[in-house]
Amino acid sequence: MSGLEARGLKRSHPGPGGERRAVLRGVDLSLEPGKNVALIGRSGCGKTTLLRALLLLDSPGPADAGEILLDGRPVRRGGARALRAFRRAVQYVPQDAAATLHPRRSVLTQVTTPLRTLGVTRDREEAVSRARQMLESLEIRRENWESRPHEISGGQAQRVSIARALALSPRYLLLDEPVSGLDPALRRQTLDLLAAIEAEPDAATSDEQEPSAKSGVSGEPEPAPAGSGAVPAPALLVVSHDLAAVARVCRRALVMDEGVVVEDAPMRRLLTEPTHPAARALRDAVPTLPTAATD
Repeated sequence: MSGLEARGLKRSHPGPGGERRAVLRGVDLSLEPGKNVALIGRSGCGKTTLLRALLLLDSPGPADAGEILLDGRPVRRGGARALRAFRRAVQYVPQDAAATLHPRRSVLTQVTTPLRTLGVTRDREEAVSRARQMLESLEIRRENWESRPHEISGGQAQRVSIARALALSPRYLLLDEPVSGLDPALRRQTLDLLAAIEAEPDAATSDEQEPSAKSGVSGEPEPAPAGSGAVPAPALLVVSHDLAAVARVCRRALVMDEGVVVEDAPMRRLLTEPTHPAARALRDAVPTLPTAATD
């Protein structure tokens, strides 16, 4: 099977008195190539824990269980070399993206370095060329390319973090609360950027045609050829507690509550006819419902 999957994920965190508190309670999740998915739920429901598990960034406890699969094959934890193909296929933009940028590296170097360390290209000039194309495609100004993170705005830093991930031509891009804490202008710009990362034209299927909403690792992924100038089109998993933020970016929505996925539906259906109380609460918290992503 082609895709990124989680099967039977159980995770727990240490609680008061040394007892472990269940955070994920047997979660199953599948991401298909070319299809954007929103993972939404209130704060503390387990979204970020699930995201870290998908990225193999957590340290499961003795009673934790479940597995992560890429294209039907389990992915095992290991060193950087063992996971290099997985890291190229599955990229991550954390909530505080600016904090993950190296403080002494220029914007251009932030994007160039992973291309070489993850083996996309060993040639320095090719890496620089690919990085420049990506920065241009995301409208990061040339005068900022030699700047350090503290010399650029928060919005620009977030774009650099997204550029760094997209330059690797990943198949899946996982984003944690990408617009949390941004002012309205930066929020709009970031959502515009994510909405512009489009899947292949034939990736959408007809089974998501819903009534209109109210307005309001196994193999090495092939990098995009240098010189193409095209923004890669990975499938997105956008993690958020904000339904309005993800409605225009994702066609499918998963709702989490108390460590389990309680609703899995096309975004348009979630906006108009949510069935689980947690899903209705998220929908009702939006003063004016947005229009869902178009098919």
